[in-house]
Amino acid sequence: MSWEAFRLTSKSPSEVLHVLGPHGVDDLIRKMMDECWRNSPEEGRTFQSVRKIVLDVYDRNMKVWSAIKKPAPAAFFANLRSDAADGHMRQALVLTWMMMPRAGGRKFSDVKKIVAKIFQRNLAAWEEDNRTFSGPAAKKKAPARAKKAASKRKRK
Repeated sequence: MSWEAFRLTSKSPSEVLHVLGPHGVDDLIRKMMDECWRNSPEEGRTFQSVRKIVLDVYDRNMKVWSAIKKPAPAAFFANLRSDAADGHMRQALVLTWMMMPRAGGRKFSDVKKIVAKIFQRNLAAWEEDNRTFSGPAAKKKAPARAKKAASKRKRK
């Protein structure tokens, strides 16, 4: 565990939220996606090929997280691969756990649900951005206009 991560473990959820902001988990997931893109070989790099890598990183880390029986720092970083993408994904899971309010009890199983929701939101936005920047979309014919024009011709 890094010095910064260790320093944050002693803070309350509200202090962690104050330091990293509500976008902290989102930011780590975006960094994971960015690492996957930048580390993908330039030859053959496509949106779909990197999307598969992103999903592999996500699935791999969710599987490891699901196997944790008792929340503990050592378990949080067990079976962690050395690449930065995996590090960001695992940190997103840990940060979620650290930021969850302790009052009223927090459920470890909620971490996966929260991270899954944030991940899916980012994946959908990433796909939309790809459509926006990958070129003009094919134009669809407007059937409503054709109907209007036909009805105007009939009236005359």
